[in-house]
Amino acid sequence: MLSIFITSCSGIIGYSVVLWNISDRELADGTVVPVYVKSNISHQYIIKEPASGERIEVPLWMLSYPVSKKKAVALAQKYAEFERKYAKCILDGLPIRDEPENGSKQVYRLRRDEVIRVLYRGNGVIPTNGKENLKGEWLRVLASDGTTGWCFSQNLRLFTMNADGSYGEGAQEAQVQQADEVLEAFLKTKWYPDYYSQMISRNRIELEYFSPDYYFDTGSETGNVAIHLNNLNVEYPFAGVTKVTDSVYKFNETPIKVTVRGVSSIIVQYTDASGKPKSYNFVALAEDVDIVKIIEEENERRENVLNDIRALGPSFSSSNYGDLIFDQNNVFLWNNFDLLVPSVISRSAKNDGTVSVTYQLPVNLKAEWDGILTFKFTDMPKEVNLLYKKLNNGIRLSVAKVSVSLDNITERNTVSVTQTNNSLVMFFHN
Repeated sequence: MLSIFITSCSGIIGYSVVLWNISDRELADGTVVPVYVKSNISHQYIIKEPASGERIEVPLWMLSYPVSKKKAVALAQKYAEFERKYAKCILDGLPIRDEPENGSKQVYRLRRDEVIRVLYRGNGVIPTNGKENLKGEWLRVLASDGTTGWCFSQNLRLFTMNADGSYGEGAQEAQVQQADEVLEAFLKTKWYPDYYSQMISRNRIELEYFSPDYYFDTGSETGNVAIHLNNLNVEYPFAGVTKVTDSVYKFNETPIKVTVRGVSSIIVQYTDASGKPKSYNFVALAEDVDIVKIIEEENERRENVLNDIRALGPSFSSSNYGDLIFDQNNVFLWNNFDLLVPSVISRSAKNDGTVSVTYQLPVNLKAEWDGILTFKFTDMPKEVNLLYKKLNNGIRLSVAKVSVSLDNITERNTVSVTQTNNSLVMFFHN
């Protein structure tokens, strides 16, 4: 329902003081304006802009309650000391209270770097640290959702905001920045290692490096910027973010800088304790991407490989290479493998162990093989990797050469799987 109050002669329902700069109209706080309409549905006042005479809509919280012109002018005078004065909060969780004393009810909790309007100073009970009074004073403040209350100034940094919304005196000292759409979008995004998108698109998930626990957290909610990767786990509280150059942002008081390459791509530069900088690429994934579900599906795929082999057997036999049984819980038994010792299986190996699907089959081997099985024999430190091909009457196995090396650029292991020309091929019938 639209509530409209019109005076008998002019149509004005009262006068209000602008409490927060209306920057798109360059209408500064402290300005007294006539109010014509109040909407309880859209939560807007309709006022007359002094410069143009145009009637415009303004959110209710940005104006004081309409009163007589005399009272509005008096209220503006009360706010005059802190005209165009705003403050940045430097402490996450700083309370705004109902009364100017620490025991009073909390009406709002400020986020670190949140900006509020300062209205006027007040007399209250000065907080102590147990030994002496804290430095500061009680200020009547306004949050950007319209909440008003009292906040002690010790953890506030005051600065001037001009009528056009630009920042003036004290902004540099307060380390407060103008609204930056690129920064705001970047801070709200959840960032994952860039190789995630490659693994997902190719459907080749490497579980060692694919986890919901690997990501870059901008700290927009916690106040702590963090890098969580398989080989790096660091977290720092930060005092705001500073724009260094176009698209480059520094997390203040931390060794972390970010280059925003686009809406879905960033480069995070981290300088370690020795002063060595390292760079990591992160991407934003589509909203429908579920990391946990992808991992579950990959584990299920690997388990299904072994289930299919068990269904084909589970016992397989070769006149030359022994008897192989794929048991439950990824356990295998392999008897009479003497001809494979020591070229494939070491002398110390027992006849049991676990089998898994660990490595991805290279594209060039997919025409001849179904995948790779990794056998870990009891008392044999080195794993045995065998290419496998399921057949109607059994399974064909061949020794695979798996080479794992650290990529110094990505800091992840690179896996190379090959089959040499003279590689041993074995057939086990079911």
